[in-house]
Amino acid sequence: MCVAAFGMVTERVEGRAVVSFKGALKEVSTALLPNVKIGDTVVVHAGFATEIVKNPHKIYRDVVATDAYARQLLDGIEKENKRLRERELKIMNFCGTHENTIVQYGLRELLPANIQLISGPGCPVCVTPEEEIALGIELANRKNIILTTYGDLLRVPTRWGTLAQLKQEGKDVRIVYDISQSLELAKNTDSEVVHMAVGFETTAPGTASVIQQAGSLENYSILSSHRITPPAMEEVLLHSNMDILLCPGHVAMVTGTAPFDLLVKKYRIPCVISGFEPVDILHAILQALYHYDRHDSTAINQYQRVVKDKGNGIAQNLIQSTFTLTDANWRGVGFLPQSRLVLKHEFSQFDAEIKYNLKLAGKEKDLMQTCLCGEVLKGMKPQLCPNFGHNCTPATPTGPCMVTQEGACSIAYMNLGVY
Repeated sequence: MCVAAFGMVTERVEGRAVVSFKGALKEVSTALLPNVKIGDTVVVHAGFATEIVKNPHKIYRDVVATDAYARQLLDGIEKENKRLRERELKIMNFCGTHENTIVQYGLRELLPANIQLISGPGCPVCVTPEEEIALGIELANRKNIILTTYGDLLRVPTRWGTLAQLKQEGKDVRIVYDISQSLELAKNTDSEVVHMAVGFETTAPGTASVIQQAGSLENYSILSSHRITPPAMEEVLLHSNMDILLCPGHVAMVTGTAPFDLLVKKYRIPCVISGFEPVDILHAILQALYHYDRHDSTAINQYQRVVKDKGNGIAQNLIQSTFTLTDANWRGVGFLPQSRLVLKHEFSQFDAEIKYNLKLAGKEKDLMQTCLCGEVLKGMKPQLCPNFGHNCTPATPTGPCMVTQEGACSIAYMNLGVY
């Protein structure tokens, strides 16, 4: 009963709030903090938000600044940096949680100035193109359809509006925190239930599991915007001058190290699979610098306590038996071959695109012309967008990177004191 935890408020819903604890979402009561706002860091105890944490950025910075192991890692980075003659190095991450840790704990400021940490296309909601979201909007406008999805996707702007607007207009759009909730809903209603599924290899196995559990259920289907990570990483390597890739630990937890080994062999640059604590990321950077000019042929697995070489075989088998790959457009990245997971033919009865004869609109246009989410996904600093912090905030987003807690713009905005 005496355990309390810090978390960031990401949503407010009628006397309750959704709080993120390093990416894990929990709905809590705000009865003790009725004026809490999105972006506040709160102490949560026994299901209640009990206090707003003042100056959380200082607390997070001090965690690293006063940690003896972190200091050793920083000293090691400085040593390797001198060995490499302080050459300019660009390190790109592919995970919103990595970016959040980097910003929240001020890791950029702790590193030598010649080492740049760059945010890449690691947010699944951010890379989902608006034409795929438009399929959900089309279905939500139809009668007798309940559309379910995760909260972040509701507020992503498109040429056709947002799912949140349709919900306000009375359309049956519902937030779920687990895709199994949508399946249970379908089992207990006569309406058609369609779930908009997004995410990389980490969330795809859950979707696959639910599809295989659905059996002969006739009123359930999904719109799959699941994507796999390696094509986006390869696209970055082909069209940028990145020196090191920081690979997403939870993706590797499912896939194992093999997909990242292939990138190392093909492009001859260090790829480091990293955990998500600040010392994990510092350790990963140190390992990358050590191996930078040693021409290894395999990825470096910093996250060995979680990531096994062969990954999670059950999760891989679920993906392989349920999905097939198709070419797809990624917001800000481009058209990538064999990068989107769609249901196999034997599960076509659960494919909403087939079931409702849906067609993707043409390739997305630049959102409102001034929105630079596409550039941010390729590494541009969010503050360089003219909208940032003015007409684009988490409360009034003009692009997906400001909507979701995994988006670089939202992370930068929520951590203005340290970015």
